[in-house]
Amino acid sequence: MNVLWLFCGDSVTQGALHTFGFRDYTQLFAERVRFELERPGDVVVNTAVSGARFTQPDLARFEPDVVSLMFGMNDCLDGTRGLDGFHAAYAEAVTRIQRAGARAVVHTPNRVLPGALPERIEHLGAYAEVARKVAADTGALLVDHHAEWGGRPIAHWMADDCHPNEYGHRALARSLLRALDLWDPASGTGRLFIP
Repeated sequence: MNVLWLFCGDSVTQGALHTFGFRDYTQLFAERVRFELERPGDVVVNTAVSGARFTQPDLARFEPDVVSLMFGMNDCLDGTRGLDGFHAAYAEAVTRIQRAGARAVVHTPNRVLPGALPERIEHLGAYAEVARKVAADTGALLVDHHAEWGGRPIAHWMADDCHPNEYGHRALARSLLRALDLWDPASGTGRLFIP
């Protein structure tokens, strides 16, 4: 069965500029699925937009089988006053995805460096927690980058204070592929260096 994978998010998922021409995590995912796993009939669509806050995925246009959502990096700039709305919109979107017969994959945002905007430093963790709660409440698959990036030096994974570079995107791809049980450290994508 061919699968249409729809990726939605902000500049991190869009993968422009900050990867300096290297593949972003959605492109690494496509390489793994379409080539390495010999599923060329699968389609990977990346609709992410730099600066985006949470938006509803376009289910009618793409008719996806799997919808991957990574938001929070820009939404957290609204601080605590934005949490309830973020939660409501996220939960409604995941429920709508599931009612349409698609599988929802909920990502927490990656961590940021100390030089990030104060609002990001203060509130990003709370928005990551909302993503965790939505996944738990709806039974969606959770990819918890925020937790996985905790307790380790990440400066070498970052192009600036909040955008992952090629190494950060490799780490994001690895986490997603592991969560979907598609990871193989011996594969071409699996052997890419992640410091």
